[in-house]
This record gives sequence, structure tokens and C-alpha cells, in this order.
Amino acid sequence: MSTFNYNRFSKALKCAFMVSRKTWIRLFSIFTLVMFIANLFWTRVQGNGYSYMVDNWGLEEASRHYNHYVESTVMFGIIFFCISMLFGATSMFSQMKDTRQRSAYLLWPVSNLEKYIVSFLLNFGLMAILTVGAYMLADTLRVFVDWLTGRVVIWGIPKLAEPFGPNAAFEYWQYGWMLFAWVFYIHSLYTVGGTLFRRQQFLMTSATIAVVVILLTMILNQIDWNGIDIKFTTGTWDEKTHTYNRVFHPAFYILQTVVTLLIPIHYWISYKLFTRMQVINNKWLNV
Repeated sequence: MSTFNYNRFSKALKCAFMVSRKTWIRLFSIFTLVMFIANLFWTRVQGNGYSYMVDNWGLEEASRHYNHYVESTVMFGIIFFCISMLFGATSMFSQMKDTRQRSAYLLWPVSNLEKYIVSFLLNFGLMAILTVGAYMLADTLRVFVDWLTGRVVIWGIPKLAEPFGPNAAFEYWQYGWMLFAWVFYIHSLYTVGGTLFRRQQFLMTSATIAVVVILLTMILNQIDWNGIDIKFTTGTWDEKTHTYNRVFHPAFYILQTVVTLLIPIHYWISYKLFTRMQVINNKWLNV
């Protein structure tokens, strides 16, 4: 069997989706319900009531404050999206819980690389589409309720694209690099954890990362940082153009390069751990 065959891979991807479609539909329903309830909380429970704002502040001021409430639903949706992506990363092999499921999956007539990519696409790409779709449906339901109750109609969906719009671009490309590098770095860590741990993958991965961070913090606290003058960003004020010229320390580029290089390494480690899985493994680890 070849390492990767596109026709075989496409059939395997379709088969895996059809087998797990009920799970994805259930997740979509749960995500939609959770975000719809959260949207109602941010727009109807917390803060001043809409009728109170209109009666005491006027429609224009009430609409401005209500727009902030809608922005809170967007922030909750973004946080929920990040958590769902980490949950998906640790659930790549949730279909291998017992011996029968593990035997069936490991004996699937496709290569290990195809199995891994199928699981990765479903739990990364489909999870992202599902979560965004759930927020859009929840926002639509919230707008429908607002319309029925006579409130001003403010959509949250367009606000999802604002951080990536032309007017919200990063002032320095280094900030964009740092954001995406650390986002995928954390995702890669959870992918490794989801492959390594056999049970309670999300909790075990989160706990392991927390312990490592605490230990690193304790070790770094032993260093006398007062004698080390490293600022990742510095800058000078230009009197002619009235702009702040930011300068990034070489240590910033070194750190970001290391983080960026670790991302594919972690995904590769996850794949190698998967190739070593057996029907009977350790009780808590897939080794």
C-alpha cells in the first residue's frame, strides 16, 4: 500500500464523515444552543435594560450601548471558537476508545498518513466550519428575537471579520506573525496531547501544560532579570512625522523563529505517536 493515494484518501474522508455525521450534527446543535443562550445573556441579562436605555438616554445612545453588548457576544464567540479548536485537537482519535473500535480503526485499509490526515481535517477544518456556522445561526436567532421584541437590529456576524479587515490590519507584520505562531503552537501542543493520552485527553493535556508552565515560571524566577536588559520591542518618537517608530529586539525574532519551527515538529511527533498505536496500549497513554 502506497503512503498516500488521493482517491483512497477522498473515499476514506467521505466514509469517516458519514460514520461520524450524527456526532457532528449533535455538536453543531449544542454549540448553537450554548452561543444563543450566551448571546441572550450578553444582550438581555447583563448591563442596563434596552427599554431603560431608550427611555432615559434616547434611541441613538441606546443603540450605541447595545452595539457594545453585541460586540460582547462576538468576543464570547471568538473565545468559544478557540476552546472548540483545542477540544477538536484533543479529540482526533476519540473514535478509538475501546478495543473493538481500536481494532476496526487500525485495520482500516488505508495508510497511516491517510488516517491521520482524515482525522486532522475533520477535527480542525470541519470543527472550525461547524463552530463558525453555529455562531452565525445563533446570531441570526438572536437578531430574530430582537426584531420580534422591537429592538434595534444589530448583526454580530459582520463584526467577526473586523479583526482581519483592511482597516484593522496589524501596524507591524511582526505582531501578526507572533499571533498566528502562538495560536498554532498551542494547537500543536494540544494535538500532541490528544494523540499521547488515551483518556480525558483535553483535561490531561491542559493539566500537563499548566504544570510545565508553573515549573518553567519557578525556574525563570531564579534568574536575576535585573542584570539582563532585554526588551522585545523598543522605539523612538519621530518629531517630523509624529509617529512612533517601533524597533524589535533580535531576541524577538529568535523566539518567534523557534516557536514557528516547533509547530511542524509537534505535528510530526503527533503523527509518529499515532503510527505507534496498538490495539492494547497503556491504560492512560497511547504507547
